[in-house]
Amino acid sequence: MATMDISLNLVLGVLAIAYGIYSYVQRKTAPENIEKLQTMIERNGEKMAHTIHLVGYTIMPIIAGILLFIGHFRGLA
Repeated sequence: MATMDISLNLVLGVLAIAYGIYSYVQRKTAPENIEKLQTMIERNGEKMAHTIHLVGYTIMPIIAGILLFIGHFRGLA
């Protein structure tokens, strides 16, 4: 029976991807409840704030999570 080692890369990868997905769902379903997004809208305007939030809180965590996954499965520390 094969065993799967759990590394820090795997755990952080899962958490980063989960956070990115959660952030996306929150932004689509209830953006008024995200305090940081509301502050960004006040400072930068709605379109720019949504772009910044999408990149910083959704796309980047998902990409980081995927890279951590790759590192785990390639055996990188």
